[in-house]
Amino acid sequence: MNADQLEKLSQVFAENREFISNEETAKMSLVVPFIRLLGYDPNVPREVRLEYTADFTQGDGKRLPDRMDFAIFDRSGSKPLMIIETKPIGTNLKSKSQQLARYISQLPDLHFGILTDGCIYQFYGDLDSPNVMDNEPFFTFSLDDPKTDWAKIASFLSKFSRDAFNAETLLTEAEDSRYRQAMVDKLVRVLRDPGEDDAFVKWLTTGIYTGKRTSQVMNRMGDLAREAVEPALLRVMGDEFVEKLKERIRAVRVPEEQGDDKATDEAPDTEAGVEAVGSQQGEKFAGSSKVVTTEDESRFVEIVKEVCSKAGYDPDLIILRDTVNYCNASYRRPTKWFIRYFGDSRRKNITTLIPTEEARAIVADRDVEDAPAVFGVSRIYIDKVDDLLQMKDIIMRSLSILENEPDKP
Repeated sequence: MNADQLEKLSQVFAENREFISNEETAKMSLVVPFIRLLGYDPNVPREVRLEYTADFTQGDGKRLPDRMDFAIFDRSGSKPLMIIETKPIGTNLKSKSQQLARYISQLPDLHFGILTDGCIYQFYGDLDSPNVMDNEPFFTFSLDDPKTDWAKIASFLSKFSRDAFNAETLLTEAEDSRYRQAMVDKLVRVLRDPGEDDAFVKWLTTGIYTGKRTSQVMNRMGDLAREAVEPALLRVMGDEFVEKLKERIRAVRVPEEQGDDKATDEAPDTEAGVEAVGSQQGEKFAGSSKVVTTEDESRFVEIVKEVCSKAGYDPDLIILRDTVNYCNASYRRPTKWFIRYFGDSRRKNITTLIPTEEARAIVADRDVEDAPAVFGVSRIYIDKVDDLLQMKDIIMRSLSILENEPDKP
C-alpha cells in the first residue's frame, strides 16, 4: 500500500459520494478495495470471509448467531486477525461500537476491529484488557479529509497488511501510540493555557516560589506562567531545533519521492505538521524513519536466541526490536526487553537489567559501569558483537530478572 493508492480511493469516494446510498454500496465500492490495498483477497475465503458468523451468548445464557461483515484470517485460514463492520455513510459510528465490541469478546484470538461507513475508518483494539474492546479507537482516518497526509496513513495501515501483520507488535505499538498521543494532547493543553492547569503551575513554580500558595498567589503564578511559556519555547526552538526539524522533514520526503511502499515511522512533513501532531490521528505512530537493522544487530539477536534456546527457552519468543539508537532483545513482547545492543556508539556496548556490581562480578574482564537510567541498569563494553558468546551468564541473568519483575500496569 502506498499514498497514491489511498489517495485514489479517496477520489473514488469524492466522485461517487452522492451515489453511495446504502451499506452494500459502501462495502463494494470502498471497503472491498480498501481490503485489497491491505493485501488480502476478498475472493479467497481462506483470507477473507463475508458475513462471518460467531455465537453470541446473551445474558440469559442462550447462544445466538452473530454476523460480522468481513473477517480477515491468517494464512492458515484458522485464526482471525481483524474484523470489519460497515455501516451506511454518515452513521454515527461511535453509537455502533458496541456491536464491534461484542464480536471481539467472542473470539479469543481476535484483538483488532475496524468500524467504518466507507469514508471514516476507526481502528479499535483490546489494549486495556484482552477481548474487552477499548472505549475509544486508537487510530482514525477519513477519505474525506483534505488535510490528510496519505503517506503517514499508508505507513500506519501497512502494519496491518497481509505481509506485515503481527498482532503482538501491533498491540505494543498501538499502546505506545496511545500513551504518546495522550502526552502530546496534555502538553498542547498546558502550553496553550498554562495558567489553567494548577498541577503544571505548582510544578513550574516549585523551587521558585517558596511562600504560602493561596488562591490569589496561584492566580498570580498562573498569569506569570502564561508569560513565561512563549519565551521558553522560543529559546528551545532555536537554530539547532529548526535544523533537526528540517532533517526529519527531508527524511520523510525522500522515500515518498522515490515511491517507497514500505511502512516507515514518520515525522511531520511541514512546519504546520508540528501543531498537527497534537490533533491528527494519522500521526500517532510518529517516530524515526531512519531505523535500519544492521548485520551486527541481526547477529546480536541471533546469539541471544541461541543462548536462550540452549537454556530451554523457545527462541521464537525472543523478539528483535530495533530503534535509531539501539537494538533490543525482548522476551514475549517487544516492550519486555532484557538486553540492549549499542553498535553505533563510540564504543560498542550492551545494557542489561543486572545491578552494576553483580554484572562486574560476572564479567570481571570487562569494563562495566552504571547505564543511563533511560537505557538500563548496567552497561558493559564489548569489542565486537560475537563477544556475547562468552557472556552467556549475563544474558541469562538479565532475562531471569525480567521474568521476576512484576507486570507493570
